[in-house]
This record gives sequence, C-alpha cells and structure tokens, in this order.
Amino acid sequence: MKFSVLDFGLGSGIHTEDINKAIYVADRLEAGSVWINTYNDFHQNMPFGGYKQSGIGREMGAEALDNFTQPKAVRIKIKTPKI
Repeated sequence: MKFSVLDFGLGSGIHTEDINKAIYVADRLEAGSVWINTYNDFHQNMPFGGYKQSGIGREMGAEALDNFTQPKAVRIKIKTPKI
C-alpha cells in the first residue's frame, strides 16, 4: 500500500470495522490528525497541526507550548563550602 502521496497532511479519516488495520494505516499516514470511525472530532488537550506543506507547529495541547519556548542548558560551577 502507498500512503500519503499528497504534498499536504493536515488530517485524514479512516472508516473500517477492523481496528487493527486502522491503527496500521494511521501509523503510516503523514497527517497531523487521524480520525478513526469519526471525523473532525477535536479535543482541547490534543495537539492540532499538519505535516508536510500543511503548516508548521501545533495548536492546542501541551505540544503547542513548544512553539513559544526554546530549550537552554545552563551549567553553574559552585564552589563547595569549606567545612
């Protein structure tokens, strides 16, 4: 099977009675959201955003915070106190 041949990958829907096949296909789709036996069903704690040419970053969910933060490593050498 060939999946995700389009340049865009915002969302995709799968309708089937075989949940194992649905999970197999969902894992291979290059889409930011995959709905199984439903469509356009959002939850505020789930990230929303696309793959490929469907934009960058995520909205909603904890992953959305990554768009506004940058990791930084800071090391401080503190002298040990004399006893």
